[in-house]
Amino acid sequence: MWQEIFEKQRKKETDMMFRHPWVNIVYNYIIAGLAVLLMISFVIWGIQIHSDRLAATRAAEAVAQYQAEQQAIEEAKAEELAAQAKSEEAIIAKEIEAVAKMFYGVRLFEEKYHYRESDFETYARCAFNRYDYGHGLTELPVIIAQKDQFVGYADNNPVLKEYRDMAEKFVRAWHEESYRPCSAEYRFAELTQNGIYLASEFGADGYARRWHA
Repeated sequence: MWQEIFEKQRKKETDMMFRHPWVNIVYNYIIAGLAVLLMISFVIWGIQIHSDRLAATRAAEAVAQYQAEQQAIEEAKAEELAAQAKSEEAIIAKEIEAVAKMFYGVRLFEEKYHYRESDFETYARCAFNRYDYGHGLTELPVIIAQKDQFVGYADNNPVLKEYRDMAEKFVRAWHEESYRPCSAEYRFAELTQNGIYLASEFGADGYARRWHA
């Protein structure tokens, strides 16, 4: 029975091809066209995938480059700040040493008149005020080292711990001040038996205003 069905179907197809031979040609063209379209679709799809991957790769590279540049900038800033801090700390260290040597120069007055820490603070302010009075054009150690300006000062004075500790306290506080406790006019020190005072002129009389820390 199945054989008869298949045989009838084959005869119909043969008869159809005999009567309409162009159908098979059209069919083949359609199949070929579909195959070509399918191949074109695969090519376009592949190109699109490649383009997407290339765009993603370039975007990732751009982001990585930007991040690397930002990191380099941050590292450069950090190095610059570190170098600046190191430079500033070196300057402060020299100022502390100079003030400590200045304090050593008046040690005999300290022993004789029993000067207190506030007197040494006043004495240090004398040097600070001279720096401010000169608008910071001359470095503090240079001001202190000027000949015959501060009693007993010498570059070879030893830096004693007690004087260095006070000097560091005063110098660092001076750098952190938002305002000055007295006018820069008070730049002349008077070492008296009652303490160290600052006057606005050298050899001021007893009626002149003075400043003490």
